[in-house]
Amino acid sequence: MKLQMNRLIIIGNGFDLAHGIKTSYQDFILDYFKTCLIKCLESGSYKLSGSSLQRIGGYYNDELIEIKLINKYSNINYIEQLKSIISIKELVNFCAKYEFKLFYRFELLQDTIEDYCQLNWVDLEDRYFDLLVKYSDKATKLYSREQIKLINDKFEILKKLLKEYLEKQQLEFSNLSDKEPLINCFCDKIYKHELVTVKIKESEIPENLYFLNFNYTNTFEDYYRYCKVIIPSDFNYIHGNLYGAHGHAIFGFGDELDKRYIGFEDQKNNDLFKHIKSFEYLKTKNYYLLTRFVESQDFQVHIYGHSCGISDRTMLNQIFEHDNCKSIKIYYHKKEDGSNDYTEKTYEISRHFKDKGLMRRKIVPFDLSQEMPQPTKLQ
Repeated sequence: MKLQMNRLIIIGNGFDLAHGIKTSYQDFILDYFKTCLIKCLESGSYKLSGSSLQRIGGYYNDELIEIKLINKYSNINYIEQLKSIISIKELVNFCAKYEFKLFYRFELLQDTIEDYCQLNWVDLEDRYFDLLVKYSDKATKLYSREQIKLINDKFEILKKLLKEYLEKQQLEFSNLSDKEPLINCFCDKIYKHELVTVKIKESEIPENLYFLNFNYTNTFEDYYRYCKVIIPSDFNYIHGNLYGAHGHAIFGFGDELDKRYIGFEDQKNNDLFKHIKSFEYLKTKNYYLLTRFVESQDFQVHIYGHSCGISDRTMLNQIFEHDNCKSIKIYYHKKEDGSNDYTEKTYEISRHFKDKGLMRRKIVPFDLSQEMPQPTKLQ
């Protein structure tokens, strides 16, 4: 039979990271934490304490954190040391060495910093949900409601800071890389050996490409403009974008299949759903348009730089288990030590399947998959 199949191209944060854009959660928190410390060091030497002024080395205060530096020594170049720090662990050790006093106003921020921020965005969204669960189970309903509202307010502040940080990263980025290797992947044929749920006589190019961008940044658009000349193409900022033209940024939890989420529905507290993605999707047509694409005809999925974590399970389950989804091809990340994340990705993808046999029939095996090409700068 002649191939009548589209291609759904999933773009995740790893795609931006491969282009050298510092869009990881670690990058964001490192930048935020450094900025707070520098403002502390640059502050005045006095802080009002009751009715008197208390002499201190530095002070900073915002809605998420308070920082005090009791003694500031003239022979130490604090800011130069700060600029050279490249990890949260180094930053935490710097604070301990020079006796910065940290007072966190958001439990989620404190946990991630004290854990040296070994998290991806999906892990942060999971931890946010864990906090909701923790406080929704409290015996005192009034206390529970107050804490959940506070968590949501602080999460909204974190989201605003993230948006400002990513806007700066996007403005500073210039995509001068060789785009051909990735374009060749996006526009490649759908091969007979990549399909077992449907039979085709010949490998052919897809009828349409659909870029499903999970990032708020526009990095993929350079490739989209080339691809649409070769194959009819469209795109969807499923989580919105930085300036709101494709919907405001959606940041939160998205797993309606979690048993704890089901318990929320019995609590009659609408604050529990404030940052649940399913309700944010209803504010724009993006999810509706994705559903139309998925329902239109058979398609193959390509995955580039997306962790496939459970925080997007509501959506990914709908895509992966749909009858029209015939194949899932992982473009894995090859690490510096020669290992790769293909198997780890399959673990994550498996969580989106209720039918594990169907999963094994749809995922293209490792020896038929390939590494995601890493962009290289043009000379």
